[in-house]
Amino acid sequence: MNNGTKLYMLVEEEPIGVVSVTKGLIEDLYILPDMQNMGYGTKLLLYAVGQCTDTPTLWILENNINAERLYRRIGFKETGRKNAIPNKLDEIEFALT
Repeated sequence: MNNGTKLYMLVEEEPIGVVSVTKGLIEDLYILPDMQNMGYGTKLLLYAVGQCTDTPTLWILENNINAERLYRRIGFKETGRKNAIPNKLDEIEFALT
């Protein structure tokens, strides 16, 4: 939080999900498993985009097909940047253009 990160929580009757935003970097978007595929991820992502003070960007693991589908539907595109993590899956950067 010392670097300007803001944490947001989506709450209806109970907490449903969280996301953090640092300038334009969206991180930690998480929706409870039994609340997924109900539109909450889209709702929280759009809110996070609105909180960005720079171009919205995010990173996903290369095998996270569901997240990639959500981000592409909103308008995010691959930037071509990758974060290679030794002996693990690579991260791929997406930006809202």
